[in-house]
Amino acid sequence: MGAGTKYNLTPEYKPEELYRVETGVRKSGPWKLDTTNLIAGSILPVFTPVEADLKKRTVVVVRNAQLYEAAKATDTVIKIKKTPLVYVGMSLGDGEHGMTVKSVDRSNKDYDEVTLEEATGAALDKELVLFEAKAEDGKEKKNTANFVMYDAKKVETDSPMLITLLMQAYEVKEAKLHVPIHEFDKAGLTSRFQFE
Repeated sequence: MGAGTKYNLTPEYKPEELYRVETGVRKSGPWKLDTTNLIAGSILPVFTPVEADLKKRTVVVVRNAQLYEAAKATDTVIKIKKTPLVYVGMSLGDGEHGMTVKSVDRSNKDYDEVTLEEATGAALDKELVLFEAKAEDGKEKKNTANFVMYDAKKVETDSPMLITLLMQAYEVKEAKLHVPIHEFDKAGLTSRFQFE
């Protein structure tokens, strides 16, 4: 390599151990992923929570969002950790309060800025995990995880997407996960998943 030569290369991906790998058990066969409201070209990371229909062998991504910083009851804009899962028109909730997403600004490299139709209506703590709600009141979760994705997948909306599911994992390092897991999802994942 000549002096002063610079190469603009991205470093090779180094997988992180998110759980004790020898305890991981994959579910048989491929599962068809519903790509509705997913951003084409975005990456669904390892351990993305999903709700699987065991009869139809179809899967829906469980959409959770974690607050990047605390929000006041009067705020109409909240900051969440980077995620491709939040979309315009989505109802977010915490089990007691609801809010509807008006727009999403993904231009900041550290967080996404979500503009809401109305103020949050309650003080929200930093790191709070919000879920996609069935209705605007934010009380009931739309989808609850019963499995997680075994590996990362790039979203392709022009053709069917098949994924592999992980049905068991112990010593899951929750702080390292790229997609937050809500307490309701932990209940849905049952004792097959043990979080630390």
